[in-house]
Amino acid sequence: MNDLTKSESVSLLNLILPKESVVSVSEAITKAGAKGVFQISARGSVLNEGGFLQKMFPPTAAEQHLLQALVRDDAIEQVVDASVKAGNLTKVGAGAVFTIECNQALTSENFPADILGKDGHEIPSRTASEMEAICCICEKGIADDIANAALENGAPGPTVTFGEGGGVRDKIPMLRITKGPEKEFVWCVVEKSEADDVFAEMARAGRITEPGRGFMYSIPVSTGLINVSSTISSSAHGANMEQIISAIDEIKGGKDWRALVDESKSKALKTTFLENLVGLYCIIPRDQYSDVYDAILEAGAPGVSTNFGVMTDADEGEGAAKQNEEWALVYTSVGPNNVDSVRESVQKKIEELGIDRFAFYTLPIPRALTYLGG
Repeated sequence: MNDLTKSESVSLLNLILPKESVVSVSEAITKAGAKGVFQISARGSVLNEGGFLQKMFPPTAAEQHLLQALVRDDAIEQVVDASVKAGNLTKVGAGAVFTIECNQALTSENFPADILGKDGHEIPSRTASEMEAICCICEKGIADDIANAALENGAPGPTVTFGEGGGVRDKIPMLRITKGPEKEFVWCVVEKSEADDVFAEMARAGRITEPGRGFMYSIPVSTGLINVSSTISSSAHGANMEQIISAIDEIKGGKDWRALVDESKSKALKTTFLENLVGLYCIIPRDQYSDVYDAILEAGAPGVSTNFGVMTDADEGEGAAKQNEEWALVYTSVGPNNVDSVRESVQKKIEELGIDRFAFYTLPIPRALTYLGG
């Protein structure tokens, strides 16, 4: 197999932005050192506590975009600062930026990213913050219930993205017919002190421990500034964590709901978590993602998820066709002892297909939850 550029001093930059600020922020972070910016369509969340008509005709969630890029640790601070300035992210409702420290990143020669330091050497890693990202992958149609559970438990502005997903069971023809591949992905970033409760209530709302309901996990966040917009009842409100909680106090008529979810029931989930997994991610041109998807399953991974988007960054001087080329982010979660074997199997398939632009990266997944059978 071909040698890849490898680094353990890379972070995944994540930006959640309203549509109107995507272009200006993309340009700013590219100038600051981010390359290969991957843009995924998303929507905001709606907390609807209104009457019958509001529930029958709920307000429309705000259109958003999730931007991601692999950024060297010696450049991440200036890239984050550029995004905050360009997107005015200190303003309530303006969006969010958070970074996740990768275990490792590997890129092909022609992939648009620069993951080594200026001198070609590794950069010391940074310390983690007191924040945690939670992602729930669920069947289409139940994301709003999960997002509402997160909102009601203090998570600021959950964001929903869209894609595909499947697992080993989907190889059985009957299940292929009866179960569609479309998935929704609910993202939120919360303080670690609140993460257990938010995770538990999202899992309950989505009934994640039941067969075929989905998969959810948490990832430690290195840095974060969260000012995501949410829609409450029939009015749009840009809200940070404290303002959302205050708004819910008003809707609920007091603060009793905070201590609630009834005192007879603990928020802690009485279930078995999957612990210390590794998320393995592959970025590849969209027209070739299906082969990678299948290769991951054939390598022994229990499931695969895919998000689609465009690569908004290209080297200056290249044609417009590459500026908005469609790409896919294909990923799975496996045990730490299986990461290299799965990645090498997928890389072998990629090279057999003659694909010369791709990247892998891995993220720590301290806990995950899904149906385990029995």
